[in-house]
Amino acid sequence: MAKGPIHLPVHSSDHSPERGSARRSWPLVVLGLLATAAVMSSWPVGVNQLSSKVSLPSFEGSSEMLKGTCEQATPFLPDGYNVTKIWEEKEVIIKRLQEAIKIPTQMYDEMGPVDEDPRWKIFAEFHDFLERTFPNVYEHAKVTKTDWALVYEIEGSDSSLKPLMLTAHQDVVPVLPDTVNQWTHDPFGGEYDGTSIHGRGSSDTKSSLIAVMSALEHLFGTTDFKPRRPIILAFGSDEERGGQVGAPAISKYLMEKYGKNSMSLLIDEGNGLVETWGQQFATPAVAEKGHVDIGLTVSTLGGHSSVPPPHTAIGLISLLIAQLEAHPHQPTISPKSPVYEFMTCAATFAESMPSKLKKLVIKAEKGNKKAWKDLPFEIISTGMDGSSHGPGQGDPLRSLLTTTQAVDIINGGLKVNALPESVKAIINHRINVLSNHVELQSRIESLLLPIAETYNLTLNGFDGTTVFSGSPNSKVDLDLAFGYFTDPAPHSPVTLDDPAWNVLAGTSRGVWASRKEVSEDGTVVELEKGKDLVMAPFMSTGNTDTRRYLDLTPNIYRYRYTPMSGGAGAHTINEYSNADDLIEFTRFYQAIILNMDQSKEVA
Repeated sequence: MAKGPIHLPVHSSDHSPERGSARRSWPLVVLGLLATAAVMSSWPVGVNQLSSKVSLPSFEGSSEMLKGTCEQATPFLPDGYNVTKIWEEKEVIIKRLQEAIKIPTQMYDEMGPVDEDPRWKIFAEFHDFLERTFPNVYEHAKVTKTDWALVYEIEGSDSSLKPLMLTAHQDVVPVLPDTVNQWTHDPFGGEYDGTSIHGRGSSDTKSSLIAVMSALEHLFGTTDFKPRRPIILAFGSDEERGGQVGAPAISKYLMEKYGKNSMSLLIDEGNGLVETWGQQFATPAVAEKGHVDIGLTVSTLGGHSSVPPPHTAIGLISLLIAQLEAHPHQPTISPKSPVYEFMTCAATFAESMPSKLKKLVIKAEKGNKKAWKDLPFEIISTGMDGSSHGPGQGDPLRSLLTTTQAVDIINGGLKVNALPESVKAIINHRINVLSNHVELQSRIESLLLPIAETYNLTLNGFDGTTVFSGSPNSKVDLDLAFGYFTDPAPHSPVTLDDPAWNVLAGTSRGVWASRKEVSEDGTVVELEKGKDLVMAPFMSTGNTDTRRYLDLTPNIYRYRYTPMSGGAGAHTINEYSNADDLIEFTRFYQAIILNMDQSKEVA
């Protein structure tokens, strides 16, 4: 079990999987990658003041869909600031990410207490780097360190406004020593080849942290920006092991100081920009699957292996695992499903959406029961352009529509001539947004019961009660491997009548419609249908630190304004991110900070 203090409850059982303010008129789907990019090269300098809320014609979708489906916000940029000037610091920002990558803030599943395990000490070096690199931010912010996590509080002139909260995490997935020779660049070298920045954390997610800090460093250093709205930056320290210490410490600190529902908008790592079926979509994750790691332990009597029983403990656990893998969770969908919501958006705006899938979505929207039954399988069968995944992974769309299970760890056996007495496997589950951990545990007990009966194994359930009483010398124990679970997160608001969503959507579309490829002077331009950016919220296959922040605001969006094709290698070898995308990502952060500061509608 992971060590170290857990300051807050780490499940969300006190929340419904949806919030009343959410509407199903928006889509939410996830492609199981973190985004790291944008399609920028370089920006012209000396651009005049950017226009703000530009009045553009309404962006209408397919007449076949019901009216009001997937409504789009008006694209806009902040008044009085030229956010394209951030491109003047391109080389500086790239250098910052390079230096951040060189500090190996690796996070392991098994970490000792934060004040005892020496592996935590690398974060002190990273903190020194941040203070040295971003002097303007440190001059304007109150910085609080708690369990190696960082909280930056920047005061606003209007204390009645709720703070904007921007988050990332400092830690990275470890690099296995045996895989170093498979990397094309030094995993902790921070090498820049003129196009991409290479190394662990370049995509997940030191690029987010550097983009946020660089956006503010530039604002404070080159303008007279004095925020009206408070700004809070929160950088966790152990997100890659489930955020057991850092994010809970941040949440505890902020809850005690600001209280429940005290933040106006929270943006964390998540999905990005993806082009599919002829349309560019921005896909912030507005829901998140649940997470639980199940421990499966088989205990038997030992002895000399020259006189073995028909099945050793390893053989028995193999049968149990095979039983689970032979019965995968089936894909499901409903009007409340994020995948369905995205599909309604695609059916509205994507001209090249396959006709069979589009017709099924339209029929389902109109209440056709057979369409609802066929839709999840048609989505998986059809697939999506731009939906990429690693060579060792499964289908990301299937993963979005179901509870996934992955047997990731197994331990047992000590000597080749001794029968193993105890064997344990840990099975990672990402819980369907339409389900919860209670349903999952009940299903596992039911699936394993026939195997226990066949081989006369005593099966002890998750609550410690005996599900089946077999041999006292051969037993199966089920538990929470690390002592906690997370049920699916609440659904964030995604309609234009929600002011925070409107600013996020309008800013994203404004940044897209003012990029170098379409705008000569960096102002928002009108784009024809199919060339515009459609806000189509997704949902993530994985989990983020936001599960610890659910009480701080309903407006949580797991989102990176970068093309999902611009980076790769997160959690595996050869991680990289596109350098120009990093600068455009920084431009987005500047725009959202300023637009939220200028908003008169967001509380």
